[in-house]
Amino acid sequence: MCRNRFGILDDLYNEFLSEGINDVKFVGINGKQYEQDSYTCMICDPDATCNNCDGIRVVPWVQDVDEDENGDGDVWEDWGATIRDLVIVDRDGTELTRINLTYNNPDPDSTCGENYDTIKNLILNFR
Repeated sequence: MCRNRFGILDDLYNEFLSEGINDVKFVGINGKQYEQDSYTCMICDPDATCNNCDGIRVVPWVQDVDEDENGDGDVWEDWGATIRDLVIVDRDGTELTRINLTYNNPDPDSTCGENYDTIKNLILNFR
């Protein structure tokens, strides 16, 4: 499920690029508590066997770390993030809004496109 949602964001990013919109960037940040989970299908590693991949994803996927050694990932802790949060920030990194993709599945096939269009328009309006 999460792998599919990340793939939809990859699709949205590619759609922006195809429309000449190149000032919008995406990045996936894996939570510290999930660092032992396999991410090969999340990024569509070419050596992995995944049913959700039709090519390598272009949106970067990074791992949160625990530099302060308190047991929590520093980025997720600082941002109060939960699994599947889509956080939209401005050019200075200030949070503009947050949408949880667990409850707002962006897959156009599962929601008749409403959530996908809402997320796309929200991003474009904040541009």
